[in-house]
Amino acid sequence: EYLTQPYSQVSGVVRFRNKVHSLANSASFSDEMDEGTERMLHKTMKKVSEDVDAMAFNTAISALMVFTNHLSKLDKAPKEAVEKLVVMLSPFAPHVAE
Repeated sequence: EYLTQPYSQVSGVVRFRNKVHSLANSASFSDEMDEGTERMLHKTMKKVSEDVDAMAFNTAISALMVFTNHLSKLDKAPKEAVEKLVVMLSPFAPHVAE
């Protein structure tokens, strides 16, 4: 299976990129952040910072994916949370974060 589809894992990364792109280009944002989202934002920032320092990039990206999934389930994502998500993503995908 691996030899027939060597790039099969790329589709997950493409879906993640597309989800972040659609979140960032959403027509409507919320000005307020609920407590659960704020808590998750701070946990994600801490995890990404620690993982980057430890050069554990795969787990840092995983934390960003989890946070992105949380934001995409909200009716209106908080603007501040989306902006901070993009800033955290920029070292890994500067072309997306731009």
